[in-house]
Amino acid sequence: MRNLRTGPWPRWILCLSVFVSSMAAAQSRPEDMVHLRSIDPSIEQDIRYASAHNFTGHPLDGYAAAQCLLTQEAAQALARVQKALRAQGYGLKVFDCYRPSRAVADMGRFATEPGDPRKAEFYPRVDKQDFWRLGYVARVSNHSRGSTVDLTLTGPQALPAETWTPAAAQVDCTAPYGQRWRDGALDMGTGYDCFDERAHSDTPLINADARKNRQLLSRAMEQEGFTGYDKEWWHFTYSGTGPRKDVMDFPITPLQASNLLDASHQLIVVTSKNWTDIQGTAQRYVRRGSTFEKYADPFPVVLGKNGLAWGKGIAANVEQGEGPVKREGDGKAPAGIFKLGTAFGYDSTANTQLPYLALTPTSECVDDSHSKHYNELVDGATTPRDWNSSERMRRDDDTYRQGIFIEHNSPASPALGSCIFFHIWRGPSSPTLGCTAMDQADISRLFGWLDPRQSPLLIQMPETQYQHLRTRWNLPER
Repeated sequence: MRNLRTGPWPRWILCLSVFVSSMAAAQSRPEDMVHLRSIDPSIEQDIRYASAHNFTGHPLDGYAAAQCLLTQEAAQALARVQKALRAQGYGLKVFDCYRPSRAVADMGRFATEPGDPRKAEFYPRVDKQDFWRLGYVARVSNHSRGSTVDLTLTGPQALPAETWTPAAAQVDCTAPYGQRWRDGALDMGTGYDCFDERAHSDTPLINADARKNRQLLSRAMEQEGFTGYDKEWWHFTYSGTGPRKDVMDFPITPLQASNLLDASHQLIVVTSKNWTDIQGTAQRYVRRGSTFEKYADPFPVVLGKNGLAWGKGIAANVEQGEGPVKREGDGKAPAGIFKLGTAFGYDSTANTQLPYLALTPTSECVDDSHSKHYNELVDGATTPRDWNSSERMRRDDDTYRQGIFIEHNSPASPALGSCIFFHIWRGPSSPTLGCTAMDQADISRLFGWLDPRQSPLLIQMPETQYQHLRTRWNLPER
């Protein structure tokens, strides 16, 4: 949570509070600051300072929404961490990201005022007047520069997350794993924002499992350019091309439909005549400043045998409008805005910048929603089998000779649809079971064109819905 070590500063914090309040209305979100959900919706979020479940006992100033915002570079790096961890069966949950300066000032006010509403949980052995001296709170936080994140590690051995209410009992954040607040994470030795020596990264006071989990998280973060902080195991700052020098104070607001494309520089837009049409047209776009321009010529595609239906994707939490909803086995391709994942094919290598999986005779995509591998590409020969149905990927035809995973239901929710791809069609009038298919020459062009550094997205829906949402979602003109 904290960044720069300082001494007490009650008079200073009063000055900062006046300065921040005068700036609040004037500052707006810089273009390079993006919602993490628009980069990787699979990363879980529990933004503590937007609620009263934090060491102050109240939502902090500037947190108008429980959303993680980061610089685009830091968010993309965090998405790479998530991908690497998911391949090992783990994942990330973030507690705090960008923090407005006014929220830092709010923390300072709290430390100078009487009352300790959450002391028993977050700092039972520390006087709040000592937060700065001990290195747990900062006058100026790197969180306010947009490249610092507080987070934890999730995995199959984690206890289920509890739903916090103000009536919840306060349990010491250093209590044994099964007794303290259950945040849905693995045992990390302490809870989040625990102002205690046990929260120090290299403490000998935690058990072997917690130490192992901290090391796993730290290694994954360090491999993508994040540096930890020795007083807080959850705190990491992304270096990248260097953090910005200025701190920011724009408020954290909900992810708006108009912000869905903020991080993307490559789009593929697919539209059909109506919800039940099996054919559509695809057009590529590239970003030019704040707008998108068409790239190359449009090309035909085929959709699900029963047309389209709203899927999850990154637009799941914003208004979509009327229309059918995607379900497992419904024969519909998903409508919405989607990230593009792994490319795959029959060849051992491919001319693509996307991550590539060479399919083998034992490659499967699991469509059994009761499996923990639901909606995943797995090697059926090496993965413990807990599914009753799947799709064989190395086929006798050319359908999957080249394909790209469409992240419609990631992380997977039961029965909402699985194994959705771009792939090669059988012909321009032959629909799919829920994928989007095209001529081999067109998918080969996508292989060579798509660049994961450009955060490419698929936008797919009927023409009427596209026109209805175009202004609200800031979609390019067809």
